[in-house]
Amino acid sequence: MNKKKKWSIRFRMYLLLAIAISSMALALRFFERADISSQALYNAGVDVLGIYVCVVLYYGCASDIDKGSDDSSFWLIALILLIGLSFFNNELSWYIANTPRYRLYYLFLNELTKIFDFGLVMLFYNYVRRTLSFEGKLAKWLDRYVFILIFPFILLVLANTFFPICFSVDAQGVFHEESLYRLVDLYMVIVAPLTVILINRCKASHRQKFVAFSFIAIPIIHYLLTGGAHGYATQYGSTLISVILIYGILFTDRSNKLASTRTELNTAGKIQDAMLPHTFPPFPERKEFDLYASMDAAKEVGGDFYDFFLLDDDHLGIVMADVSGKGVPGALFMMISKVILQNCAQYDNSPAKVLSNMNDTICSNNQEQMFVTVWFGILTISTGMIVAANAGHEYPIIMKHGHDFELIKDRHSFVIGALPDVEYQEYTIAMEAGDKLFLYTDGIPEAVNSSNVQYGIDRLIKALNQIKDSDPEMILKYIKTSVELFKGDAEQFDDLTMLCLEYKG
Repeated sequence: MNKKKKWSIRFRMYLLLAIAISSMALALRFFERADISSQALYNAGVDVLGIYVCVVLYYGCASDIDKGSDDSSFWLIALILLIGLSFFNNELSWYIANTPRYRLYYLFLNELTKIFDFGLVMLFYNYVRRTLSFEGKLAKWLDRYVFILIFPFILLVLANTFFPICFSVDAQGVFHEESLYRLVDLYMVIVAPLTVILINRCKASHRQKFVAFSFIAIPIIHYLLTGGAHGYATQYGSTLISVILIYGILFTDRSNKLASTRTELNTAGKIQDAMLPHTFPPFPERKEFDLYASMDAAKEVGGDFYDFFLLDDDHLGIVMADVSGKGVPGALFMMISKVILQNCAQYDNSPAKVLSNMNDTICSNNQEQMFVTVWFGILTISTGMIVAANAGHEYPIIMKHGHDFELIKDRHSFVIGALPDVEYQEYTIAMEAGDKLFLYTDGIPEAVNSSNVQYGIDRLIKALNQIKDSDPEMILKYIKTSVELFKGDAEQFDDLTMLCLEYKG
C-alpha cells in the first residue's frame, strides 16, 4: 500500500475519532437540557453507541488493510465512516429539533440525512460489486450509472431548501413531510433492487449472499416496524447491524482468501527467484570480466529475467528479457522462456539461431499468445568480442573506457513467441579493457513519479555517467536508488531488471 492510501486511511480514522468525541460531548449537553424529550435522549444514546461501534469496526478494517488487502476494502471503510457521520448528523438533528432559531440548520441537517442515504447505497454497491465479482451487462450498466444517478437526486434535495416539495421545517422548527416526500427515495428504489438481482446472480456462497442481502433487508424491516417514521437513530443502527455482518463474514472471507493467495504468490516468487543466478561474483576464478545483475519485481512475482552462463571456457552467454504478461502467468512464461533459451544456447553458438530456435519452440505451443522480448549476446572472453541479437528488446548502453555511457541503437528483430519462422539479425560489439555494457528492461525508463513523468532513457544515461567509474554492483545499486528517488511515493508498475558487465581483458 502506498503512503497516500495509508495517509487517507489514518486521516479518516482521526476524523471518525473526532466525531466520536464530539458526539459524546453533545450527548452530555443533552442531559443538561430540561426541554429535551425522552425520545431525543434515546436517539442520542443510540447515535453515540453507533458511532463508537463504527470506530471499532473501522480500526479492525484498517488493521487488516495494513496487512495487505484489495481495493474493495477501501469501499468498506468509506461505508463505515459514512455510517458514523450519519449517526452524528442524526444526533445533531435531534439536538436542535423544534428550536425556531435553528430552523435553517435543522432543514440543512435533514437534507444531509437524505444525501448520506444516497451515499450509503452507492458505497454498499461498490463494495459488494468488487467483493462478490458481479458479471454481465446489468453489472456494467449499474457500474456506469450508480454514481451518475446520484447527482440529480442530490440536486433535488438541495433545491428543496428553496422549493419545499419533499419536506420542510416550519417557523417553530418542526419537520414536515410534503406531498413528494418519497420522491427522494427513488434513488434507493432504483439501485437497491438491481443490486439484489446481481447478488442473486453472482457465484458467491449462500452465506455470503445472505449477508449482502441483509444490508437492504434489515433497513426495510426497520422501516416496516416503525411505519416509516422520520429521524429514528435505529434506522442507521439497522444498517450498522448489516455492516457488522459484512465485516464478520464478507470482509473476513475475502481477507482469508487474499492471505492464502499472497502465500501462494510468495511461494511462486521464491521459486522464480531461485531460478535467477544470485551468486556474485558468479565466476570468481575468471578475472577477465566482472558481472552483476538484479531484478526487483513490481508484484510478488515478475515477468522479467536475466541470465548468464558459460557455454565453454571461452564463451559467456548473457541474457536480458521481458515477458509481456505480469503476475503468475508472466512468471510461468518467464521460467519456460529462460529454460528454453538456455537449452537452445547449448546447441548453437549463434545468438540469431538461438533466438530463432527459441521462437519456434515457444510458437509451437503458445495458446495464450504471450511473447517475450530478449537481448542475447555471446562474449568471447579471450578477445572481448560480443555477438548479439535483439528480439524487440530495449537498446543496450555501452561505455568505452575513458568515455561516457551511450545508447547502442542496434538491429531490432521481432519479439519471441508471436510469429514462427522469424529470422533474427546479429551484430557485434568490440569490448576492450575497462569497457562496460549495461542491459535493462523497460521498467526502468518507464518508471513514473507522482506527476506521471517517466524516468526516461536520458535520465538513465545521465545517472550511469555519474557512477561510470564504479564496479557493476555499485552501478546497479546507484541506478536503483536513482529510480526510487525519482519515483517517490508513486507505485512501481513494472519490474526493474538490470545487468552490468565490465570487461577487464
